[in-house]
Amino acid sequence: MLAELQISDFAIIDKLSVSFKPGLTVITGETGAGKSILVNAINLLLGSRGSSDLIRSGSPDAAVTALFHLPAGDSRDLVQTDLEKFGGPEVVAKRVLSTIGPNRVYINDQLATLAVLTEFCRGLVSISGQHEHQLFLEPEAHLETIDRFGGLEEQLEAYGLAFGELETLQSELRRLHRQAQERKQKEELRRFQLEEIENARIQEDEEIQLEEEYDRLRHVENLKQGGTVAHEILYSDSGAVLEAVSKCGKILADLSSLDATLKPLAQTLEDLRHQVEDISFSLRDYTQKIQADPGRLEWVEERLHTLKRLMQKYGDSTRAVLTHAHELRHELEATDSDEVEIRAKEKALEESRQKALKEALELSKSRRKSASRLSTAVEKVSASLDMPDCRFQVQFDLEESSGTSTTSLASGPGGEGIQVGEYVLYEKGLDRVAFLFSANPGEEVRPMAKIASGGELSRIVLALKQLIASKTAQETLIFDEVDSGIGGRTADKVGRSLKTLARQHQVVCITHLPQIACYGDHHYVVRKSAYKGRTITAMEELSGNNRLEEIARMLGGEKISAKTRAHAKELLEQAQKAAGRFEA
Repeated sequence: MLAELQISDFAIIDKLSVSFKPGLTVITGETGAGKSILVNAINLLLGSRGSSDLIRSGSPDAAVTALFHLPAGDSRDLVQTDLEKFGGPEVVAKRVLSTIGPNRVYINDQLATLAVLTEFCRGLVSISGQHEHQLFLEPEAHLETIDRFGGLEEQLEAYGLAFGELETLQSELRRLHRQAQERKQKEELRRFQLEEIENARIQEDEEIQLEEEYDRLRHVENLKQGGTVAHEILYSDSGAVLEAVSKCGKILADLSSLDATLKPLAQTLEDLRHQVEDISFSLRDYTQKIQADPGRLEWVEERLHTLKRLMQKYGDSTRAVLTHAHELRHELEATDSDEVEIRAKEKALEESRQKALKEALELSKSRRKSASRLSTAVEKVSASLDMPDCRFQVQFDLEESSGTSTTSLASGPGGEGIQVGEYVLYEKGLDRVAFLFSANPGEEVRPMAKIASGGELSRIVLALKQLIASKTAQETLIFDEVDSGIGGRTADKVGRSLKTLARQHQVVCITHLPQIACYGDHHYVVRKSAYKGRTITAMEELSGNNRLEEIARMLGGEKISAKTRAHAKELLEQAQKAAGRFEA
């Protein structure tokens, strides 16, 4: 229930605070006084677009704050929004529009997003005005009305899950087909590259070993000559290193008999002699073995050229080239497995299609039953709203309406459709519906959007609202322009209908008709005045004589006569009697 509404610096409203109570609250006032501004302010809490044009001239920002008393058991659990759980019986929602900074949203003094606020207020407040009257003419609104009246939310949710799975699988299959096509286009190139690498029979780090061998083969003469010279210096030349080390070793060996401390040095020289001898023999063998090999040099050079060409194309080393080859094999194996995965996904998709179709058909069956009951109920309620000859029908798909003509319906209930056999499934099901209406006997039913007058449409919307409200949880119902195009006896019946609706829901009605206003449990008047050169809108709760005067004003205009007051009193008394509240 909407318990309190505070508005500041919004349009022509300076400061306004009003408390709302259970039952039927009527709001009246002269045209242009600012009654509809209240609706615009509440619409901000429901997620409507916030514009700086709505901020009162000269003010930096505007704010709309609402205090809600939540129905029993409704905790508004929005943990998934990263806000704390909105527990407790009361919640404060606030929206601030600013000219000097970003617009802001608060719930229980916590910063929130507009999406969170919209979701939070869903089911708490419903506004029925001229805009919503037009929305009731849209096919999607027709489906929603049928679903809510029939209590089909669980079925719709089950279908929505099945349809979502179907959409996901279909998207996945499209992706797999694109992926397979892309891989197919690259397959020939990948096979060529892999064949080129495999034919080269590359060994890991082969280029390092070949580079060393290439340098050796290119410098055979230098290596042989240098090795020979080194051998001669160490071993065969007069005064060679080996000869000098041997002489030194013999001297120290002889002296060690005189001084034992020289013995280790003598032993070291003996070890060094053996090492020099080994090195010299190795150099001799190396120079004898190393030979020029032009054929081998040419092969190594060509092999290095092959490796470098592959490394330029596929990596900066043989290791990188072999890694690329491994990746190519993996891609080619994946290409081969694409067809297997596609077949498995197609099987899953077909199962999902049948599941979604089954849910859609069950939902459609329930909708047709709900639509039949809704038609009867709307005609019954419409009769109480002074449309005794009203006929209301729900047309599914392209069925013929009563008469010879057929009615063309909208393309589909929400988004792009998915073909399943002879059916097309949409986000909200497979049904396409239209509300057909006739207000007068002898006239065939036609699309409500084409033939309903403003007054008839207002009453049909009121009837639908009343029927839907009886199936849903308690919420605040706000009616603006529900009295459009009606008056007299019809207005009285609309007032009674609102009074009946207010037994289950908190109802707020903005009206110009005294026949409706007199049914209010609570009555507010909106007045516009000028103060210090500025327009100010104020709202006052009326009772007793003040209320009588306002009803008389609505009846008689600016000049109110005793007769008009008597008529106003009579209206109030009759309304109280009709509601069972008249006290003698």
